[in-house]
Amino acid sequence: MRIVRLLRRYNQVALAIVLTWALVAAAVLSVLLWKAIQEPNQFEEWESPIEDQRVNGEEIETSEGIITAYKSEVPGDDEAVRDVRYVSMSTGNVVRVASDPTALIYQEKPVGDIGRAALIKTGMRGETPVFDFVFVSFPDLNRFTIAREIDALDTTQQLDDDTFSAIVWDEAENARFIIVNARTGTIELARSLDFQISPKAVTDLQDAVEAAAIEAVAAANDAAQLAR
Repeated sequence: MRIVRLLRRYNQVALAIVLTWALVAAAVLSVLLWKAIQEPNQFEEWESPIEDQRVNGEEIETSEGIITAYKSEVPGDDEAVRDVRYVSMSTGNVVRVASDPTALIYQEKPVGDIGRAALIKTGMRGETPVFDFVFVSFPDLNRFTIAREIDALDTTQQLDDDTFSAIVWDEAENARFIIVNARTGTIELARSLDFQISPKAVTDLQDAVEAAAIEAVAAANDAAQLAR
């Protein structure tokens, strides 16, 4: 009888051990299954268009402290950046140049010490890209859209603590000289720069070229006759 009791106790202990290991195995399988379900989402986040790009930082000194600028490189386009952000180290205020972090940004540059200018690519006009001209004032970090759907932006220059000038190309032959209030983002002065060639000027040029060609042919004929 004593042997039977010992065997029963041994069987009970063995059964308890087996059940314990079964529970542990079930728990491990549950964890592995959960990880397998979660891995695709983690992969998609890692492969996002921003996270695989290198972020560069720059410290900018202003009258009210340092502003840190961050921008992401664009593989294959050395002139463009993405996700440009300015962070005030005095207040923690953050502003993005473009609301879309994947937008292509060109000519991100300082305008004296009163802010930064940039062009955000917004689309195409035929085969020509078009941009929004954006300005962020320093040190208050207010963002303004100065002009929309332009072809190009030429030199910008700070005029005083509150204004700057720029040349904006609305189209290929349509440029404007503008003076902008850096605190409100409004254009205080706009002056057209006429780079267009009038139809009369084109006709006159064509006539001049044709006349020169006729004269050249006549001179060649005269020279040939004299040679005879």
